[in-house]
Amino acid sequence: MKFNVLTLFPDIIYNYSQESILGRAQKNECLEIIAHNFRDFTLDKQCHVDDKPYGGGAGMVLQVEPIYRCLESLGLVKDGKKIKKNKTKVIILDPDGKKFDQKMAHKFSKLENVVLICGRYEGFDERVYKFVDERISVGDYVLAGGELPALTIIESTARLVSGVLGNKESLTEETFVQGMVEYPQYTRPEDFLGLKVPKVLLSGDHKKIGEWRKKPSNN
Repeated sequence: MKFNVLTLFPDIIYNYSQESILGRAQKNECLEIIAHNFRDFTLDKQCHVDDKPYGGGAGMVLQVEPIYRCLESLGLVKDGKKIKKNKTKVIILDPDGKKFDQKMAHKFSKLENVVLICGRYEGFDERVYKFVDERISVGDYVLAGGELPALTIIESTARLVSGVLGNKESLTEETFVQGMVEYPQYTRPEDFLGLKVPKVLLSGDHKKIGEWRKKPSNN
């Protein structure tokens, strides 16, 4: 599976994605994560990617042209039109978008190519939205840009891709997979400053342990 990230700060994407699960998955060729700096697709010497909004207003707006040209280099747009490709989805990180959740992560994990466009400043020229498939938000709060949301989507989706996680049972027992948060976990020592592991987990009775883990009061 491939993730293409359009961003002004590719190092944020690369630095994080080389570590832990994502790093191992790329070494094992289960994933490919590529960051594209759309500043490289500007036409002026100063490499401007933003400008003042028509009609006035605070802040700067990301221009449509550098983003379009970057998408064009990926074969996703041509002659001012979006090109639809099977198992490819172009997503723009947008506070007004659909709220990202585990169901979306499952849906995205079935794709071959997920393209994520990261914003900055006061947002995008409205014409950018004509070249994307979906607007996604990771929550009702303000961030400096779309890089952290993009990484959130990449990691939660990548975990569901075959070969990324070593232990398949991790997927079936993870938080939100069964429609509820994951049950409490304990490990050694058995007694820490008077805080003890529940006796049922030490019983060896897997039926009772399973029942205990399913109780809403324990989750």
